[in-house]
Amino acid sequence: MTISRGHFQLTPEQRRFRDLMAPYSNLARYWDWETRCLDEEGLDQAMGVFSHGEQLMATFFRNVWSGCDQSPLGLIDVASTLGPEDLAIIIGWLRDPFFP
Repeated sequence: MTISRGHFQLTPEQRRFRDLMAPYSNLARYWDWETRCLDEEGLDQAMGVFSHGEQLMATFFRNVWSGCDQSPLGLIDVASTLGPEDLAIIIGWLRDPFFP
């Protein structure tokens, strides 16, 4: 892993979350790792142009980041919409949940 600016400012859980989001660059850009903040307004605006699958993953990541179900994430919707890679991310987190 390349150590970048701000790396040591992140908690271990925040680094783990950042790594979990790595394949989702279109979603990860709403997280500022230097300030450890989520651009809620920007993400809300982008939800209107995301695909349904991207909306579900964005909701999942937002809820994990906040530690609560700010936006409900329907299990049936997730299972019937997301592909195996996305489901693996969520299932992996459910097996070993953490909160940044």
